[in-house]
Formats: sequence, C-alpha cells, structure tokens
Amino acid sequence: MAKNTFLKDNQNLIIYGVLIYVGYSKVVKPILDKIGITKTDEELEIERESTKIDSPWNPNYYRQFGSKPVLLSKDEFIEQYLQTIWNSVGYFYDDFDAVLGVFKRLKAKTQVSQLVDKFNQKYKKDLLLWLKGDMWPSDRYSDEQVNQLIQLVKNYKNY
Repeated sequence: MAKNTFLKDNQNLIIYGVLIYVGYSKVVKPILDKIGITKTDEELEIERESTKIDSPWNPNYYRQFGSKPVLLSKDEFIEQYLQTIWNSVGYFYDDFDAVLGVFKRLKAKTQVSQLVDKFNQKYKKDLLLWLKGDMWPSDRYSDEQVNQLIQLVKNYKNY
C-alpha cells in the first residue's frame, strides 16, 4: 500500500500559500483600502444599493406599488426629516444619531423611498451618496454608518 506523501511533498507550497494569503488579507489589502486604491466591502455595498432599481434608496421605488404604499402622511413631517438630515452635518462634527433617529421613525421601505425622492427634489442630490460624502469638508458619515442605515432599512416591510 502506497503512503500518502502529498502533505510532505507539498509542505513548502502550502506554507507559502498560507503566508501569501495572510499577508495580503491582513496587511496589503487594509493598506490599499485605506489609501483608496481598492474598495472596502462597505463601499461596495453602498454602490450596489445606490444603483439597484428595486432599492428603497431609489426615489422611484415607492411609485411601483400604486395606491398600496404607506407614505409619510404630512409634508411638515417630511420637511422636518429633511431638515434634520441636512443639518446633521458640520465642518467638525456630524450628528449621525439624528439621522439614525429619522430612519428609525420610518416603518416601511416606501417611506424611505419617498424621503429619498423629496431629498432629491429639494437638494438635487442622491441621499445615500450624500450621506457617504467624499473628502473633507464634505466627508459626512463613514461607510460603516451608512451601511448601518442600509441594513436597518433592509429589515423594513415593503409598504
């Protein structure tokens, strides 16, 4: 009976493979992510969500349900929510809890879509991408915080 010598014959190959994997995933990739050469999982999730047609972050999402959706009932509430979100950012301090509070008051994906639509109409900006921002002074919220909102909304009922 022949002995299995696969591990012994390929020991160096296996060790080098593991070292390369660990080196890339724990050292190289985080550095590339930090300097912006590659995208983090959070950035990829934000991009996917902002481009999906059937996403509640799409301003037209709530229109597909016709008369069924539960919409925000009063324009004064919508205006208050928009003001809270818009005023939550500053040059040195951003109040993510205020934004999170607005989204926790919403109960359905159609309400999120309606809010996104009104934000787009009023400020001419995509709410999800605006929340993420860019470079200082318009850096706004971290990818992790924006993804927290995405995950919160994913758990809502459609309407």
